[in-house]
Amino acid sequence: MEIDVARTLRTTVRTGKVYFGAKRTIKSIINGDAKLVVLASNCPKEIRAEITSKESVIYDFKGDSTELGSLCGKTYAVLALSVIDVGSSDIMALVKNGGEQ
Repeated sequence: MEIDVARTLRTTVRTGKVYFGAKRTIKSIINGDAKLVVLASNCPKEIRAEITSKESVIYDFKGDSTELGSLCGKTYAVLALSVIDVGSSDIMALVKNGGEQ
């Protein structure tokens, strides 16, 4: 079954709890709150390395930060986001399907 990444992200943002930004994402991982981390394709190597070095489930979004921000209904670029509560979305199915868009 093919997952509609855009629809799934919008549903998660609308019905769940999501933190935006690299600093907030890292903090949520450290606190053990993050169920899933989504990284934009143009996330800087330093930030990506810091996030991937922590114990977390990561989905590599194939679009850039501007596209990720737009899909989430934001008017700004989003390099990283952490999903705290999935709400009524099926976003965890993204990582079960191999983490590919």
